[in-house]
Amino acid sequence: MTENNGHTKGNPARTSWGRVRFGARTVPAMVPAIPAGGLLAVLAAAAATLAGFSPQRPLLGAGVVAALMMLPLTALAWAFLVDRDSLKGAAARPEESVESRWYDASAAGAFHDLLTLAGLGTAVLFLTPLDIDGPVALLAVLVAGMLSMGVRYTVNRRRG
Repeated sequence: MTENNGHTKGNPARTSWGRVRFGARTVPAMVPAIPAGGLLAVLAAAAATLAGFSPQRPLLGAGVVAALMMLPLTALAWAFLVDRDSLKGAAARPEESVESRWYDASAAGAFHDLLTLAGLGTAVLFLTPLDIDGPVALLAVLVAGMLSMGVRYTVNRRRG
């Protein structure tokens, strides 16, 4: 008796790294993700060089940018390319999961927090002689939104 390990001709076995579909055939997801990540890293390095990053030694600067961007951009390419159905342990319908409900509730609450914070901050800046630079104010709003989202998600997760 033979064992098929959960795959047939049209349904390959699930793997930790997943697979990419090209028409009727599939390949391991990292096969196209690594060259795509490398290409994106080279493009990021070229953009950094053109923007004036490391003007004294542009090739060294480009090499550093490419090296530092290779792994994150490869991961991004993998995330865009991988077929979720080929991943071991992936939820069949993630939009219906309890984590998705926690995220939705947290995002809605964080949005309301940001509206309140922006309104109060605008009132304070209007009524007082405080002068805050735009980038600093936007950074404060971004950090507040991230903190609000993180705290709300943690609370929702603990509540179940």
